[in-house]
Amino acid sequence: MKKQFIIPTIFFLFTLNSFSQNEKKVDEYRNKGYFNITRFSYINVNEAKLETFNPTDGVVVTDLPINKANGYSLQTINGYFFSPYFSIGLGIGLDGYSNPNFNTLPAFLDLRFYFNDSISSTYLYIDYGSLIKVENGRNNGTIANIGIGYKLPLNKKRFVIVADLSYSYKTISNDGLSIRKSESWVQIKGVMLGFGIIL
Repeated sequence: MKKQFIIPTIFFLFTLNSFSQNEKKVDEYRNKGYFNITRFSYINVNEAKLETFNPTDGVVVTDLPINKANGYSLQTINGYFFSPYFSIGLGIGLDGYSNPNFNTLPAFLDLRFYFNDSISSTYLYIDYGSLIKVENGRNNGTIANIGIGYKLPLNKKRFVIVADLSYSYKTISNDGLSIRKSESWVQIKGVMLGFGIIL
């Protein structure tokens, strides 16, 4: 993802948060109790490395080509607001990458920190978890995302959307073993732009 796109997006999210500070009405539905977020994201891969281990040379790192490398992600997160400013959720998703071509199935813990309790709010979030084995047991690994987003109601009928921008990191085993035991794994880094609905 180009820098000229990332900087305006971050500026836009902070501008929306400043505007929402003037909103006095508390979000009666979205900052308490149970919630579900269904989110679709685009991932722009900006770094990919193959790491292999052998007793002679130790860990050998090889840069992989990332020309037109990208991915798409569909996730659902179920969670609970422990306060109007903090929520914890459990998520599961399906990620599909191209150039190189592979799929991952992440299961993760989702932590969200909201700046205020208004109808519209900027938030920070952290996702951390594991990749469930798919494709004949090869894609075991880990996932970590950290990002900033914005919660925005579209109407008075509790239809609320979220938009976020995050740093995406994955390690993917090539031999079906855990990352700690694997002798061949891929490290993928990128920028993820997501849109979702809160129910």
